[in-house]
Amino acid sequence: MTEFARRAGERVKAWFSANADHVTLKFYPEPDAEPLVPGDGYVRLWLAEGFLAKAVSWGNKHFPALHGGVTLTFANQLTPFTRFTKPAATLAAPGAYIDYPMTPLLPFAGGTVEVEAALYQASVAGPLAAAVAIGGSIASLIGPPLSVAAAIADKVGTGLDTVLATQDEKPVLGLHHTLIAAGGGGQVLRGGHLVVVNAPESEVPASLRVAEGRLRTDAGLLTGFDYLVVRVECRTQHDELRFPNLAELEQRAAYEWQMGNADRYREIRAQAVAEALGSPDLIARDRTVVARYVAGRFDALKEFGAVPGEEGGFDPIPAHLLPGQDEVANLTLDDLLRD
Repeated sequence: MTEFARRAGERVKAWFSANADHVTLKFYPEPDAEPLVPGDGYVRLWLAEGFLAKAVSWGNKHFPALHGGVTLTFANQLTPFTRFTKPAATLAAPGAYIDYPMTPLLPFAGGTVEVEAALYQASVAGPLAAAVAIGGSIASLIGPPLSVAAAIADKVGTGLDTVLATQDEKPVLGLHHTLIAAGGGGQVLRGGHLVVVNAPESEVPASLRVAEGRLRTDAGLLTGFDYLVVRVECRTQHDELRFPNLAELEQRAAYEWQMGNADRYREIRAQAVAEALGSPDLIARDRTVVARYVAGRFDALKEFGAVPGEEGGFDPIPAHLLPGQDEVANLTLDDLLRD
């Protein structure tokens, strides 16, 4: 585990443990949500909604800073991912929400998933604001490949953690919760919403619920309390499938083919297929699908002499190549590497 992920997680966990008797934490599963089977999907965290009751008096001198993270533990192997940024929208207005992705999609291999989220009060002229601004400026880099994204997040996060420690910054509100694979004897990992309200359960309206992705009561939106709503997204198929490393290889292969370097083209093609098949960003089923798609993209370079699009990425994967098709399920490595 990276040092920032560990220390930031410990800080949020300590706050939550110290305030456990004074906050309400609930998990609302999505209707008909099935437990996520290890090796069969991904998990991603979103800040769905948040409200800080006292923020209305902050004026323009302070703003909320968001920390969110998840740690996947499987067979004593830790996969941490954490971010710290300024939300794109304000939390000051009652009922304000963000729908902000706190993590990218992370393959779930089993074991435990520790979820953490916290809101800090940052002063516009303070060091935390400057550090958060730097973190937000590289938000677009936090994506596949995860090994690179995690390294970037950790470098920036280490600086943020130093600011938090030296300024003795503590969360205004935080949550820490553990989800597990089915059969483990705890809260099962499935799609849903984690809700933390900064008040004992006896003071929270009994009608509290999540409806249409928002925290509500019989009287409408919840007001008068600090709260966070974190959406735990579970899905069985990756929604992006656009990886910079594979797009770069495709561009290089296009150049080599147009220059008449067929052998070099084949070497790059084989490298791209191998990287797709071994990608730690994907579950095994999606690795095969992406490898097949990458091979098809490379073969199209020979037929059309085309260079990848301006954005340098892949088009959405065709429906006939999606998982579950016999054509994909029966592929072999030789099939994928054959040109």
